[in-house]
Amino acid sequence: MFTKIEIERFRGIRHASIEGFKQINLFFGKNNCGKSSLLESLFLASGLSNPLLPISVNIMRGYSKAHLNDLKLDFYNLDSSQPIHIRMENEEKRDLNISLFEQNQNNVSINADDKNILSNVQEGKYGLRFDFKINGKHFESQIRFDSANSAEATSIVPKQYVESFKCTYLNPKFDFNASIQGLKNILQNKDEHFIVEGLKIIEPRVKDFIFADNEMLVDIGLAKRIPVNMMGDGARKIVSLLTAVYVCKDGALLVDEISNGFHYSVMCSLWKVLINAAVRNNTQLFVTTHDNDSIKGLRNAALNEFDDIVAAFKLLKTSDDELKAYHYSLESLDYSINQEIEVR
Repeated sequence: MFTKIEIERFRGIRHASIEGFKQINLFFGKNNCGKSSLLESLFLASGLSNPLLPISVNIMRGYSKAHLNDLKLDFYNLDSSQPIHIRMENEEKRDLNISLFEQNQNNVSINADDKNILSNVQEGKYGLRFDFKINGKHFESQIRFDSANSAEATSIVPKQYVESFKCTYLNPKFDFNASIQGLKNILQNKDEHFIVEGLKIIEPRVKDFIFADNEMLVDIGLAKRIPVNMMGDGARKIVSLLTAVYVCKDGALLVDEISNGFHYSVMCSLWKVLINAAVRNNTQLFVTTHDNDSIKGLRNAALNEFDDIVAAFKLLKTSDDELKAYHYSLESLDYSINQEIEVR
């Protein structure tokens, strides 16, 4: 599991160095303090060889353009002269540099090895280059766009490296349909009990669920099973969260704004189900919130039972755009809340 991260020149973060991660990690703070950017940094470093990820996180923010100036939005102060740098540590050391390239004339390498072939850039091309190291071993990947048609891209990844680490990012506007295949795997493996347990947070009458015509139908004691969509956003989000924990077994799940779609009264029960699912599947959680009820829910769910696997961090950005993280124990979260620290 990841224990620390260092970030340089990514979005609005000039520099950040955060350590002390545990299995369950909650980040809280004001809007625009860097919570989402922190999760996105974790996501990029979890898929080192995939140069599509910066485009993917922009799409999750609702921005799908990929012209040259659009790619510069990921760089601190829009300055792409220096690379984005992300360094993380778990059982291995991951080191990633993301740079922007632009070429208006042919630049042909005379060497034949794979690395130099990756460095060839044709006229009218621009894109992102991932230079990354795993335990000191260097690799490179690229995504190239044609200035005449930014909707099409070419991705080049090293054949010598295959990412084995599993990581999922759930943004506030999650797509429930993306959970369908994972849910089918859960049913096939007879592990549906913890999905049912989660759904009972929203509807205590839930007994089981099945799939019919690629639709999730839930038994709540009526004459017929009902589509989970009819149970509301909270039910669908619980299903997506627990499915993602299951899919990311031995990996990491990143959840942005966990309280969206939930009433404050269910937050403690939600955290209990999530923590137990994470422990069962050896999944590391990184979760953000700007909501006091989410913080209280975690404290109440974990205090005296999961103290040793939970860490909470208050995020603050300094005047020179350094992201600071202040570690709170579960006991000290009471002080944070009682002092009415502005989180919203």
